[in-house]
Amino acid sequence: MNKKFYTLAQWTWGLPQTLAGAALYLACRKKPSFDYKGAKVTVWNKDSGISLGKFIFVPGTHDQFLLDHEFGHSVQSLILGPAYFILVGAPSFLWNRLPYFRRLRKKTGRSYYSVPFEKSANKLGRRNTLR
Repeated sequence: MNKKFYTLAQWTWGLPQTLAGAALYLACRKKPSFDYKGAKVTVWNKDSGISLGKFIFVPGTHDQFLLDHEFGHSVQSLILGPAYFILVGAPSFLWNRLPYFRRLRKKTGRSYYSVPFEKSANKLGRRNTLR
């Protein structure tokens, strides 16, 4: 995938989530950031990552796996466009943050990455590299 195409697509087809990401990026503008596969990654002091179109936010303790995973969500944004928030963003947020799902994962030993939208992000993030 071409970085110019990726950027154009995120600012058009992925506009809702990219605008939200841009607003969050501006709010975190004093935090360290870097480019990753065409996305703008910001390191913040939260305990989890989030991907909003072209903008990715990761904790300071992030690793390569998390960068690829969050980039995978960015690719999902390209595929789903405006439907990303409904089909991936909201379910991912709820799966991550709701105490009910946290207790369920702990009780059953189920991996956070076992649900389709998280598993897909892992595959897409590993497979896609921008030129």
